[in-house]
Amino acid sequence: MKVPTTTRTRQVSVSEQDYLKAICHMQLELQAPISARLSEALGVTPPAVTAALRRMARRGHVRLDSKGGRIRLTAKGRAIGQRLVLRHRLIERLLTDVLGMDWKVVHDEAEKLEHAISPEIERRLLNRFGRDSSCPHGDPFIGGLAKLRRQGVIALSEARPGSRVKVVRVDEHAREFLIFLEELGLIPGVEFRVLGKSYDATMSIEVGQRQHHLGKSSTDRVWILPARISG
Repeated sequence: MKVPTTTRTRQVSVSEQDYLKAICHMQLELQAPISARLSEALGVTPPAVTAALRRMARRGHVRLDSKGGRIRLTAKGRAIGQRLVLRHRLIERLLTDVLGMDWKVVHDEAEKLEHAISPEIERRLLNRFGRDSSCPHGDPFIGGLAKLRRQGVIALSEARPGSRVKVVRVDEHAREFLIFLEELGLIPGVEFRVLGKSYDATMSIEVGQRQHHLGKSSTDRVWILPARISG
């Protein structure tokens, strides 16, 4: 993901910015952008998604595949989406590291603020935290899951029993999930041991001196590095 030097996000409505960011985020997560996923991610009805995508296509921000239902960003749409993803993650880091806010709540705050910051503030934040840094939940400022995969990051559900691993990234979109992880001590940077995996993919782990059992719906949303790489 290369962040363009200039994008005119202020000339695009907040609603359209949200759509472009959501599509860009799906691509960074190696997910195919389709209307159903957009409807779920943005909490809007399928007809509303269809209408919005048609407007965005007329504005030259997306291309719609009538056969497969795929949504493709144009260069202009991708530039706006990437810029918003970057700003979102920079703001989250600002809120935790500078303002001292809880990492579990900054996602929702960043959703509101990402539309308002100027390119100059974005530049200063990027210089302050560094291009190679990440948001408090482990998402790199520049790039996404594909970048992490190239670095050897895997989902916890893919870890081998007996291995020692380190939390690199967690799914930030549900505050309840972050609360759950924090109660277990599973936050980015923490090392723990994978004890075993049962027939239904439930994993047993040891964090500190405590043992826990996690279902696949949780282990698919925690990303780790094996100790041989992380250590």
